[in-house]
Amino acid sequence: MNNDILNKLIRRLRIEFFAMWILATLLFVLYEAGLLEEGSAIHDGRIGYILQSVCVLLTLILIPFSLKMFSVAIQHLAQKPLEKALVSYIRWSEIRIALLAVVVLVGLSIYYATLNSIGGLCALLGLLASLFCFPNEKRIKEELGL
Repeated sequence: MNNDILNKLIRRLRIEFFAMWILATLLFVLYEAGLLEEGSAIHDGRIGYILQSVCVLLTLILIPFSLKMFSVAIQHLAQKPLEKALVSYIRWSEIRIALLAVVVLVGLSIYYATLNSIGGLCALLGLLASLFCFPNEKRIKEELGL
């Protein structure tokens, strides 16, 4: 496999990975700077409970699904030609990062809407799970069987 193609793949996936972290940081800064309203769901206990439940359910469903789904999808890539395998690898990597980004961004939003630590914990779990998805050359070669 051409190292140039592999380097482009790694660069693209790292940009998407860091974009998720930058979006989470930007959301955090916007709330902390007071540009977005904090505590909008504090006064209604039912809404707060529903938001926290949705956050926990999203976290419990999307994190294991994104990690397991990716590993199952990657097992089938070894049988494909290299070009199709690379396209599928990029697509599944982007889906995995997008699912984790949903967990992180929704978790942060719910944390600031309810001012309850459950949303923050869910966001941290999403960020922690994303560390297992950091693209590097060794991992990509192993997963693609190169």
